[in-house]
Amino acid sequence: MSASFKTKEEWLNYLESTHPADIEMGLARVTKVAENLGLFKPAATTIIVGGTNGKGTTTALLGQLLAEKGLTSACYNSPHIHQYNERINCRSADGSSRLSSDEELCGAFRAIEKGRGDVPLTYFEFGTLAAIWQIKQWNVDVAILEVGLGGRLDAVNIVAADLSIVTSVGLDHQDWLGDTLDLIGYEKAGIGRKNKPLICGQPNVADGFIKTANRLHAKTLYQGKDFSITPNNNNSGWHLSLPISAANKSEIIELPKGHIPYFNIASAITGLDAIGLLPELAGIQRAVNNTKVAGRLTFYPCLYQGRRVTFILDVAHNPQAAEFLATQLIDCDSAVLAMLADKDPVSVVQSLPRIKRWSLATLTGYRGQASENILQKLTPLPSDKEFNCFSSVKSAMVDSLKEITSNERNEKRNDELQILVIGSFLTVSAAELAIRTIEGLTPYGN
Repeated sequence: MSASFKTKEEWLNYLESTHPADIEMGLARVTKVAENLGLFKPAATTIIVGGTNGKGTTTALLGQLLAEKGLTSACYNSPHIHQYNERINCRSADGSSRLSSDEELCGAFRAIEKGRGDVPLTYFEFGTLAAIWQIKQWNVDVAILEVGLGGRLDAVNIVAADLSIVTSVGLDHQDWLGDTLDLIGYEKAGIGRKNKPLICGQPNVADGFIKTANRLHAKTLYQGKDFSITPNNNNSGWHLSLPISAANKSEIIELPKGHIPYFNIASAITGLDAIGLLPELAGIQRAVNNTKVAGRLTFYPCLYQGRRVTFILDVAHNPQAAEFLATQLIDCDSAVLAMLADKDPVSVVQSLPRIKRWSLATLTGYRGQASENILQKLTPLPSDKEFNCFSSVKSAMVDSLKEITSNERNEKRNDELQILVIGSFLTVSAAELAIRTIEGLTPYGN
């Protein structure tokens, strides 16, 4: 007998208990349920976005660009920062957006529970199918679905995609995807479709990606080869060079600096151009200017003991994401790091050479990791860095505040101080709560 619950919390507790494995690769189960419920085409146009980094910022910009085109869209992302509702959102043609309601979530969960019959589903598979079902009910022009893990065998990959975008190909989730860029590229390129555009935002991508894209007969466009983005003369924006056959009939377009990584900007614009859904130049520029994503280079300016201190929050948890942060943070030399147990802190710390003082924090719960375990992994690193362990993200942030505003620091610096907080979505969530509750800290400007 199918389960039926009244609240979102009851459904989420149930989803966590319906399958013995948290991750089980393969599409057979979700395909069967999707066949039962007709979920292969949730909207007239369907876009899949995968990649090691940049999926969230790319999907957000796609939604803004589509609104500038006068189209409605709905997006599925994972994981969330504060509440599950963040995973499914709907954007109107005027640019306004909203999250799925608790009532809508419960209805989607009920539909999947009824439609799955005796097919076992993991937490992510159940949630993905529910998101696709809900997006179909909204009857939007475009569905945008973010890959959770890998691509080829991810639950999202069951849909009939009109456009696929792989933002980047880096080392992450090696236990599931393989320990080389060729193997990971093979998995990422698996979201490509025959005779449909496949955008690769990773310059000089591994052969494993290229061979897979060719085998799938996807119409692949590569960053650095078929399209490229470079700074303009005064470094205030970007020149984006699109393929000669671009739908907007202009080979080079001028873009503002924006608030998200420039290579993701290039991938999103090139993707919509490839399927004829790119708005006019003024709309593109507005979309780039207006796209901001929580937990990605989010700045929180604050006052603490008379000093201006800015917390910079980012979900970065692999070297590729950390390397991008290193290009954006010039004056920051203090950081809080809290990561899940399957992540590699060594590569992240090495990718941020300017950061000399690291406050390591414990994440509790499923897949959490104690700060002492992080420290043990970091022991082989050179001794030019300082590491300290704390029981929570908040306590690590408090210590960083006290150190960075100490008398010794005040004698050396009079400018605004910065503290980076990174490691996971859970880290960012805990940091946002801490900013509102740390004694003596006053946020402003947000």
